[in-house]
Amino acid sequence: MRNPKPGYSGYPLIFLSVVLFSSIEVGSQHLQRELGLSAIDVSLLRFSVGGIFLLMVALAQAGRKRFLEILRTGGLRLAPLGLLGVTTVSLCFHRSLMLTSSMIGGAIFSINPAIVALIFIIFRVDRLSWSRVVGIILGVACVYVTNIGAQAHEPEFPRYFAGNMFMVGAVLAWSFYFLLVRDYIRKYGGLMVSAIVVMGGSVGLLLFAPFAPSLGWGDSLSFFGVLTVSGWGLVLYLGIVTIGLGYYLLYTGLSKTGISSGMMIFFIKPALVAVLAHFLQRQPLSMWIGLGIILAAASIFVVGMDI
Repeated sequence: MRNPKPGYSGYPLIFLSVVLFSSIEVGSQHLQRELGLSAIDVSLLRFSVGGIFLLMVALAQAGRKRFLEILRTGGLRLAPLGLLGVTTVSLCFHRSLMLTSSMIGGAIFSINPAIVALIFIIFRVDRLSWSRVVGIILGVACVYVTNIGAQAHEPEFPRYFAGNMFMVGAVLAWSFYFLLVRDYIRKYGGLMVSAIVVMGGSVGLLLFAPFAPSLGWGDSLSFFGVLTVSGWGLVLYLGIVTIGLGYYLLYTGLSKTGISSGMMIFFIKPALVAVLAHFLQRQPLSMWIGLGIILAAASIFVVGMDI
């Protein structure tokens, strides 16, 4: 099924979600590298808190009758998609942040709009157009130059190549997930879809937790002995704000723009991550970051011309 004719009204919502998502790398890396939380614990805490919040809001918005009806008709189809869009993405994403810098990780993950657009064209969900091709090229250029600006951090992360490969895995899983979930967003709405998917993915993370130590991913379910008061505050922020509010804004915006068009906003993410990493982690900025912002803005503008 082809995407509906997109419009402009969803872009501000997606941009706000990307602003929130841009703090995930910095916040998660602090929990993992400074407080000693394992990748599985950060993933499980983020999505469990965010999923519960989304379910509560979805219930309040839809009402008990409609809420239960959607769970009955779509829940068994949507929840397993969380294994791809949440469990796999989150595990690869957080494992990457143990091995590479938040700047580089953010730059790589932000290639997902190009992958989403290519997948949608290959599966004939979207048509091929000059603006989409140029937008993809500009967006990939944004990620490339932002990555150049982050190369100074490689000595601090001697396993950055392995970390980058984990982030590539997160990108591929995230991109194919949106191919599978697109019709459900239109049918049930962004809030219900995100709530069910996030909770389904949280169950997947819980099932994976016992295997994490044997894979060398650190202790699982040990956060009670690690987290400080400020650490719990950061967990609540990452769960309620970046997952709860962020996913709601993203899914609602995508339902208005069309998925592959709306995802182009994500090309601005590496530049936003770099700015946050500079102010919160003292990672230096460079002219490459400014060039990345210009390229991302140009990519979004060119794709917008096709609307």
